[in-house]
Amino acid sequence: MATDLDETLQALGRFPDHPQLDGIEARVLASIDARRADAVGSRMTLTLAAGAMLLGAAGATLPYKPAVASTPATFADPGPLAPSSLLLGSAER
Repeated sequence: MATDLDETLQALGRFPDHPQLDGIEARVLASIDARRADAVGSRMTLTLAAGAMLLGAAGATLPYKPAVASTPATFADPGPLAPSSLLLGSAER
């Protein structure tokens, strides 16, 4: 039973192949490989993001020692690392 579709396909079969069809398999496979490489990069990014979130959560839950304020330095009492203290200390030796 001949239909319009059969006749159209037969007419299409009489045309020569398009020249860009040569090597289409290689281009398709290269495109698939490129997408696969992008997927590996996406998986690595997702893994690193999850690791960073876990590290942040662990850092937030671990006990910590609160900071203790030190007494401010005054002008009357020179610190042990002040240049005058260091120079005088080396002269006394």
